[in-house]
Amino acid sequence: MRLISRFTAAGAALLASGCLLAACGNEESAPSPAPSSPAEAAESAVESAAESTTESAEKSAAGSSSETASSESTTSASVSSGSSAAARSEKASGSAEPSGEKSSKFNASVDEAYAIFGDLVPEEIFAEFDRCDPNGVEDSFNCSGSKVGQFQFFKSKTKASQTTQVLTELRSSRVIEDSGSRVVGWSMLGNTAILTVVNNDEGLIMQQMISTDQEDPEERLTELGLV
Repeated sequence: MRLISRFTAAGAALLASGCLLAACGNEESAPSPAPSSPAEAAESAVESAAESTTESAEKSAAGSSSETASSESTTSASVSSGSSAAARSEKASGSAEPSGEKSSKFNASVDEAYAIFGDLVPEEIFAEFDRCDPNGVEDSFNCSGSKVGQFQFFKSKTKASQTTQVLTELRSSRVIEDSGSRVVGWSMLGNTAILTVVNNDEGLIMQQMISTDQEDPEERLTELGLV
């Protein structure tokens, strides 16, 4: 009887243990939540990409609008500035033209020589010139007219000093006016007389060659109003 009781108690203990193990096994093997399907994951990714693209497009459109407004403002300012500058230039050109016309006495080439040598010889001589051409030396010209002949003009204080020395020291030269600053005369070279006017202060020289067989040097200087 005691042995049967022991077996009965052991069987009850084993049965209780089996139930506990079965319960634990059920808890451990409980299924975890099923992962989302591939279709749902793809749909989520597309929605995320669409939202990102829309946001980027909105930012880009806002930036483009800002740049366009800035560009239009800059272009408008440039056009306005260019128009103002053109108007000022036209106005200045219009106001300068009458002044230029007023100061012009001869043709352009003669005017250029007259601007430098106008105080050396009478204006009437320049009025006789048809043209004045540079002779290869800075501020020097060959001027000629059908009636007055050909003249040479030089601007050089060194040459002016040398020419004055030739006029005043050579026996083949003749001086008819010498104020120190201004010297007028001629030098002979065979039957050719070189009529000369020198301004030593400014370094200006005028010369004309004539034939003594046809004209007297002193009379020619007087005729030109140089003495």
